[in-house]
Amino acid sequence: MIDRVHVLVQAGDGGNGTTSFDNRSDKKFVPSGGDGGNGARVVVRVSENAPPLEEYQFKQHWIAENGANGGPNHKRGRNGLDLVLLVPEGTRLYDRGRALVIRETMHKGEEFVLLEGGRGGKGNSVGKESTSGQKGAQIDLEISMRILADVFLAGLPNSGKSTLMNRLTRSRIPAEIYPFSTRDPRFGVYKISDYESLKLCEMPSVARGSSEGKGLGNHFLRHVESAKLVLFMLDPVSLFAPSLAEGWQILQEELAAAVPTLEQLPQAVLVNKMDLGEAVQKPGGEKFDPGVPLFLISAQSGEGLGALETFLKDFYQSTHKTR
Repeated sequence: MIDRVHVLVQAGDGGNGTTSFDNRSDKKFVPSGGDGGNGARVVVRVSENAPPLEEYQFKQHWIAENGANGGPNHKRGRNGLDLVLLVPEGTRLYDRGRALVIRETMHKGEEFVLLEGGRGGKGNSVGKESTSGQKGAQIDLEISMRILADVFLAGLPNSGKSTLMNRLTRSRIPAEIYPFSTRDPRFGVYKISDYESLKLCEMPSVARGSSEGKGLGNHFLRHVESAKLVLFMLDPVSLFAPSLAEGWQILQEELAAAVPTLEQLPQAVLVNKMDLGEAVQKPGGEKFDPGVPLFLISAQSGEGLGALETFLKDFYQSTHKTR
């Protein structure tokens, strides 16, 4: 998944005014040049039908339509049709040339004019010559997407995140047995009721050194900043951490490197694979206490998921209280 692209965007140029004369019956020539049309604007609109950002990467120059030139007999040129850029909810727009944030997080239904088109030139009139249309404004634009989800699921490689996502959201995410199988954020909806739900996002696996670019790196982890709740998944028999405490430390350190506000976000820990005999004794034997709500579960068998689901429903109610 591409979540950041750079594109050059240009509004349309104004059409040129025209120089022309009417030959009247009294043999006098009267100026009659028409004005040029205005260049098209560039409009940004949040839409559910927005293409993925990959499409903007394939086409890096977006140029709006120019205004038409004016014609004789005071005929005005046609205005250019607006160029509408559809973007997904959560989009951030940044002017690279001026180092300026244009919009931080755009929401559903939002729309605004990014660039104005050039004004059309004037046709010749009595005592005046025709003029050229103005150039349309242009911008070196960075379009980045901020993942908007209620709950983010982060964990060590092969900890069972995809299996849990499938259990909670009835998704069909491939749950591979090898590490780093989740290479992009994956989404699902956990239904509280017919009209209430939580949007869940499974992040790519985190390992020691992710913040330095190792493994899959921490490219997507910055999106956790928008979370209402972060669920950390630990594997008691992990090859990437000899103990639950060390696994917890790795996750905290690596995410904190990408999300400075991590400590301020509500968190809970899920110790998975409690259906395995060698995993059962670990939490108690280590006296593992992360200092946040802790759930011993098996995403494979469903053990302990009742308590987790009660927690998620209570969390939803506490964060969606009617004012």
